[in-house]
Amino acid sequence: MKRAVFLLLLAAAGCAHAIKDVSDCDRVSGEQRVECGACTLQNKAQGWIGEYEYRPDNKDGERCVRVK
Repeated sequence: MKRAVFLLLLAAAGCAHAIKDVSDCDRVSGEQRVECGACTLQNKAQGWIGEYEYRPDNKDGERCVRVK
């Protein structure tokens, strides 16, 4: 039971680090800000190309994730 609660809390914490707006890219380190901006700027297309999240905790090359 404790393990299930821990895994649920861990998953919820992982989701909290996803960035969906360009203005929030200042939360990541300097070298990742350009990548974050390019990823989240796609959301300004009003859903034409999908919705993207920048996940700074993912490994390099897999940080910009399409969610819709």
